[in-house]
Amino acid sequence: MELEQSIEKFRRQGLGLVAISYDHVEVLRHLSDRLGGFRFPLLADPDSKIIRDFGIFNHQVPIGHPLYGMCFPGTFIVDQHGVVRSKFFVQMHRQRFTAETILVKKFGAGGGKLRKVKTGHLSLSVAVSQDTLRPGNRFTFVVKIELPSKTHVYARGVKGYRPLSITVKNTPAILIHQTEFPEPTTLRLEAIKETVPVYQDRIRFYQDVTLSPKFPDNQIEIAATLSYQACDDKTCYAPVSVPLKFSLAVARHDTKRVPKEIRRKTKL
Repeated sequence: MELEQSIEKFRRQGLGLVAISYDHVEVLRHLSDRLGGFRFPLLADPDSKIIRDFGIFNHQVPIGHPLYGMCFPGTFIVDQHGVVRSKFFVQMHRQRFTAETILVKKFGAGGGKLRKVKTGHLSLSVAVSQDTLRPGNRFTFVVKIELPSKTHVYARGVKGYRPLSITVKNTPAILIHQTEFPEPTTLRLEAIKETVPVYQDRIRFYQDVTLSPKFPDNQIEIAATLSYQACDDKTCYAPVSVPLKFSLAVARHDTKRVPKEIRRKTKL
């Protein structure tokens, strides 16, 4: 059901879906039959030819290991002419970008339940790319801010003011990635003869977090703090910190193996 929902989200954006595995046809057929069939092509590449052609062969796996031949896990977005337009890859095979994260970041679509906060200077909404995770998922906090007319917040690189930021509380359960901000504009403050980087009107930025592949529980609590300093054409206000909390469900991976007689053999 979860996979089917992800496929439907891709299709609503006008995207098709094709998956490639280094497993042979018998393994993929067994998986499809056990899960009730797939509504997209699942291609067998047991000699890793396509994987090598795309430059994603995982050379970290030694020859002779049962996993030799696998690729780095990831997703290409390819246009109708076969040109790769975007890619989402990681180095560790137990960590994955989710379909929801790709759709949110690339197409601005989907996302989990919104958390809305209104301060004296702005309207804030934060959503996680999905409300249910699996261990190893790389997911995204999508932060949207709306500012009144003639009001700005400061961007990174400013001196003497608090720039806009989101700080996720670090724990052993998560890996926090660099925040992805849009390019700021520059604003000339004639009263103090300064030119500063700022955001105005509407802002949207992303904070990626990866859940540990070894996370054992069925729920995780994540705390974060949004910080900023706002000014309008008359007043520069004191810095503000907005606490945020998220409770996300964690589902287990399907770890059932195929029968021994059709399992992938060790390559020598």
